[in-house]
Amino acid sequence: PMILPSLNENEAINNFVTFAPNIISNLNSFTFDFLARQKIQGQHLNWYIVEQLPVIPPDKFEEKIGKVKIADFVRDEVLHLTYTAWDMEPFARDMGYSGDPFIWDEEDRRHRKAKLDALFFLLYELDEADAGYILDTFPIVRRNDEAAFDGRYYTRELILAYMRALRAGDTTARIVL
Repeated sequence: PMILPSLNENEAINNFVTFAPNIISNLNSFTFDFLARQKIQGQHLNWYIVEQLPVIPPDKFEEKIGKVKIADFVRDEVLHLTYTAWDMEPFARDMGYSGDPFIWDEEDRRHRKAKLDALFFLLYELDEADAGYILDTFPIVRRNDEAAFDGRYYTRELILAYMRALRAGDTTARIVL
């Protein structure tokens, strides 16, 4: 099965630039993962369950955070996270980018992913307490962070800090913890 926008074929192709980064980031967010795990009763994700999962509606991406349209913010972050090798050049071109692949930088990627996760917590209308609770249900992420960052759950701290920045309308903040 494939997930496509609910449009006719020509409209779907024309709207790919907007649709692809939004759905990619939505399905890869901590929030969506948490919600999906609430529905799964075994190790298999049946299609009827996928159809019930709450995906952010396309019109929400047309809203703004500060002066930036959410779809534009998401597209830029997804492009930087995805286009790190020449084999992804067609995707980058579809996104309107014609430059070289972005250099793989773990710290930059950590911040970009945290910004996207913070955005999705906000789009699902969750507050910091809810986000903190959800992030605490990812023990492997926590364990890896605590091993790498002197006992700190760095991913959680970054996401919560970016939630505050995005709620204030700041899409360009670079959190330093």
